[in-house]
Amino acid sequence: MKIKSTALTDCRVIQDSHTVRMDLVDDKGKDLSLELPFEQARAIAKLLPSLPEQAWQARGGNASARFVLPLDRWTVEESSDGAGLLLTLASSDGYEVCFDLPAEACRGLGLVLRSRKGVERPIDRTATPS
Repeated sequence: MKIKSTALTDCRVIQDSHTVRMDLVDDKGKDLSLELPFEQARAIAKLLPSLPEQAWQARGGNASARFVLPLDRWTVEESSDGAGLLLTLASSDGYEVCFDLPAEACRGLGLVLRSRKGVERPIDRTATPS
């Protein structure tokens, strides 16, 4: 069955945090709900951020085009094991993502931020666990 959504009316965690439910309106005006187990919702959440950029690149025919969100706030806190940091980045529209940064990535990021006032071209630093 193919469902063509015209509106997302609600999205929430249900059943003691084991399920995510999305309430939709289809192209015929019918209300529908999609329930996903947490692991499937997690897999989709990891995939979704790259989809707007892929569409942006395909639409413009430019492989280097990026879908960019303005940074509204950020937080840094120590990870539970004390070996690294948790970096949370958030946009003003509620999109938020948290990264677990191992100590080596923290050192590398610190060096890059200290050495540059602005970045003219992307810098790729791949984090490797200590």
